[in-house]
Amino acid sequence: MIEFGDLQADLPSYKNSGALVVDNVLPLAKGYKSLAGFQALSGTGLSNAAVGLFTSFSASGSTNYAGDRSKLYQMNSSLVFVDKSKAGGYSNSTTENARDFWAFTQFGSNIIATNFADNIQKFDEGTDSAFSDLVALKAKYIAVIRDFVVVGYTDESGVAYNQRVKWSGLNNSSTWTPSQATQSGFQDIVGSHGNIQAIVGGESAGVIFMEKAIYRMEYVGTPLIFQFVKIADNIGAFAPKSVASYGNMVFFLAQDGFYKLTGGQQLTPIGNGKVDNFFFDDLSSNLDGITSAIDPNNSIVVWSYRGSGATGTTNNKLLIYNYAVDKWSTGSGQDLEFIASASQEAFTTLESLDVLGDLDNLPKSLDSYFYKEGIVGLAGFNSENKFGKFIANSLSATVDTTEFEGADGKRSTLINCRPIVDGTSNTSVTVTPITRQSQLDTTTTGAATSTNDTGTCPLRSTSRYHRIRVNVTGNFNTLSGVDIEARPEGGR
Repeated sequence: MIEFGDLQADLPSYKNSGALVVDNVLPLAKGYKSLAGFQALSGTGLSNAAVGLFTSFSASGSTNYAGDRSKLYQMNSSLVFVDKSKAGGYSNSTTENARDFWAFTQFGSNIIATNFADNIQKFDEGTDSAFSDLVALKAKYIAVIRDFVVVGYTDESGVAYNQRVKWSGLNNSSTWTPSQATQSGFQDIVGSHGNIQAIVGGESAGVIFMEKAIYRMEYVGTPLIFQFVKIADNIGAFAPKSVASYGNMVFFLAQDGFYKLTGGQQLTPIGNGKVDNFFFDDLSSNLDGITSAIDPNNSIVVWSYRGSGATGTTNNKLLIYNYAVDKWSTGSGQDLEFIASASQEAFTTLESLDVLGDLDNLPKSLDSYFYKEGIVGLAGFNSENKFGKFIANSLSATVDTTEFEGADGKRSTLINCRPIVDGTSNTSVTVTPITRQSQLDTTTTGAATSTNDTGTCPLRSTSRYHRIRVNVTGNFNTLSGVDIEARPEGGR
């Protein structure tokens, strides 16, 4: 059997230990499984394109919040995002090239949001009916580190401080005047590091991403309060919303590709020789369009972006990394404005299941926790500004084998192919030969052949170099590889 290997789009096709095309699937330790499609869940969309999404947790459960360029919203139990903006709404100025972004965090019962154009906002769950100014301070990025609310890239009295990190008082998110008594303060990380791009919070320390440096922010108490230790020089976050964290891992896009930061100190390139060149070649928009999210249900981090074929501001591509097995895949045909990790309401009635479409083609059983209330997973907003999650029918998958010779040193004819796909009665599989006579030739794509009653695909494809493309529609459990039957031919 020729196994489907890791996506290694940056390597040569011939005897590639992986594959050049691995689309609309999720990586497994061996092979791939189906990728669920995006399903809009809210009946009405936000007033404008979404530029922020956050899930809070309390004793009463989880709640989603969102933001667009002029409003902040709270989702109710009917999956409707209700306007919770302060009186007058918010500014329409841009903070990330062509986009405004809201950054959120939770501090106790307070949901805190910031967009740099307006004063930092707060919403006390269970008490407030609308957001209001937390403090007369503006900032782009926000997180909670230890017992402090921390912001970065601030605007103070009309003066922008692009390398400033500022923190609240100890256990007091409303106190921001520097003081040894409250432990509130700030630090300017001066140098040729560029702008602050993101802040990742933590129980004992946080991480500050700049354009060309990464710092760990450690609590040391008075008089310094925090110390800043450089983790990396000349490596930073190339796109602010490319930074996503889970546990002690942080994933991000740097100028030379994708990285993983573990434990606030160990930096590992994860896209080198696999997808880095592919991604930058495919990227067809400004970096501000890139957003990212973690899906712990599948041990993946996902980047959404505008790739080849994209129109307008809609992201049409996904780049998917399984951090548990160190494997990549892609997603195509998307219609997304923003992605993040978020929760959902439960599907508790037959009527609520209607939105999911063909129930026989769902990637998981309806008994799965996957569809229960409060489950955090991959979510986002589509071009209609509607909230949804990746819980719909499985997307049509495409995976290629490596390029191989059917007979060593000779032309060969592929006469039969058996795709190894563990599917259901709903699963449809086709096989397409892709060939070329010489490594200097462009490839020729043959006709797709469906599997017959025995699960095989008869072929008559003669050439020197071969690839097999397997397309799967409908739900499937695993997609492992192909068995090939080849007949040697002459040298011409």
